[in-house]
Amino acid sequence: MSEPQPGQASVVGRLLQEISWERATHYRIGGRGRENVLTAEVLMALDFLPRMHFLGAVIGAAQGAEQARAVLISDIEIASVSFLPGDLPLTPGKKSRNQRHVQPDALVMSTRSFVLVEAKRIRSNSFQPAQLAREYVAAMAHAENRLPIVLLLGVKPDVLVSGRGRMTIKEAVLGELVSVVEESGNSQLDVERLQSQIDDVFCWIPWEKVDEVVRTQEAAFTSSDPSITASVRRLAGSINDAIAWHA
Repeated sequence: MSEPQPGQASVVGRLLQEISWERATHYRIGGRGRENVLTAEVLMALDFLPRMHFLGAVIGAAQGAEQARAVLISDIEIASVSFLPGDLPLTPGKKSRNQRHVQPDALVMSTRSFVLVEAKRIRSNSFQPAQLAREYVAAMAHAENRLPIVLLLGVKPDVLVSGRGRMTIKEAVLGELVSVVEESGNSQLDVERLQSQIDDVFCWIPWEKVDEVVRTQEAAFTSSDPSITASVRRLAGSINDAIAWHA
């Protein structure tokens, strides 16, 4: 596979590596309101919880990319979850100083699915003008023979684009798509095909919906082993607590 492989695979290790590039004072109160901290807390618990009951349910509650999400859910128990995987080039394998990259908050991958996760903070969030188009192009380029998904976590349309105001996801992508394909230098990308598949690739779920799904699934979960039940309750509760605290 052409995806970057982080040297430190753990969520905590990747979070600390990310923090090392930022001002540590931003994390003085535990990173409250920081999207990478919230995402780490939520994704780590979703990764450890029974996948079909929780991560699969969250993906099932998202909107958009229905066919691709259905395939991902069926593969969810065997999918790999990589938090802050590093730079993802728009053109896999291309060696150039001018190569453009995106920095996903996470990648979820199986033999049939390639999911680029972009998470946003709860309090306020916006996208850079070309951000969604670049993430779309990167996901399409790296998916190879898998179904691509761009999952916007903590987002619901219309999205706020810096300097552009509120836009639909499709409008935000189409406005920059041609220039992003040109800057990628990837001759394998077909602009007309990319323009036609936006709705099949993008999906989204707001944080309040994630919170609701986790609460519902936790309440419905049963096990004959009380220790397993208690463990699930603690992990699910940590997601709800994280969303409430960062709000």
